[in-house]
Amino acid sequence: MEVVKQNVRVSLDRKVLIELPQTAIPNQTAEVIVLFENAVPGKEKLAEMEAAMSDPLFLADIEEIREDFRYVDLDEVGG
Repeated sequence: MEVVKQNVRVSLDRKVLIELPQTAIPNQTAEVIVLFENAVPGKEKLAEMEAAMSDPLFLADIEEIREDFRYVDLDEVGG
């Protein structure tokens, strides 16, 4: 098995072209995995962040993190 990694730009029609090395056999099946950042437009992202401010699970997670770091923060300020 050979691994090929390429960074390619997604076109406006959301297609990508991958060039394979000469060792690839024509008509052979190949597994292709595509990883990309799921960018959220600015206004939508802001709306999601605002919704999180009243989400009980999110707020519980934040409180748990604050509690986890409470003593570390106290050590840093000499308390």
